[in-house]
Amino acid sequence: MLIFIAGMPRSGSTYSFNVVRRALSRRGNVASVTSDKRAQFTSNETAHAIYKAHDADDELLSLLRTGSVKSICTIRKPENAVLSWLNTFGGEPAHVVDTVMLPWMRLYERIAAHSLILSMEEIENRRLLSTWKIGRYVCPDYSLLEWTKDCHSLSKRRVSHLLKEIESRKRQIVDGGWTYYDEETFFHRRHISDRSEFITKPDVLADIRKRLAPWLDKNGDLIRLDRNLMSPGQ
Repeated sequence: MLIFIAGMPRSGSTYSFNVVRRALSRRGNVASVTSDKRAQFTSNETAHAIYKAHDADDELLSLLRTGSVKSICTIRKPENAVLSWLNTFGGEPAHVVDTVMLPWMRLYERIAAHSLILSMEEIENRRLLSTWKIGRYVCPDYSLLEWTKDCHSLSKRRVSHLLKEIESRKRQIVDGGWTYYDEETFFHRRHISDRSEFITKPDVLADIRKRLAPWLDKNGDLIRLDRNLMSPGQ
């Protein structure tokens, strides 16, 4: 089985990745790959593969359209995703929008109708239900026992402890140059950003919304393109 984790940056995609990773690991060998190891995704070297990235090539999009690959897409209010990125990694708002968010928005248009879509608010406020949705979407035989174990292992307390181990490099770390992350879980340093430090200057927010306008409603929220909301022929 091939799974594409294609969430908006800073939207909870790593949480969904770990639910998928745990579910599939009980059903055979799993290869977890990132965009710098794209070839492994379709190499058939393992029973299952999870590809976590914020972009996709034509081959992957074709696999999605034919149902050969399942996709999970996490989303949040785009301006908050940009502010979270800035708070975590730094940079200039316009540059982050143009190089990170705009490419993802174009991907979203192409995969939404073929994906399970969950908002970050759902994951944060209804984590138990979100975990169940992800598990059952990937594995129709995902059981209540598995769900209980995964909810416990991925609780906020346990993830916070994991992040401290990553920060102190007590786990196997992959250094990407501009950040580093845990080899097994893909959680990275400062994974949970402090929202109280978000830049909230009106001119910054207005510029973010202007640049992302084609994908936003009047409140600045992402227009949902779930499968059941798509019109015939889309």
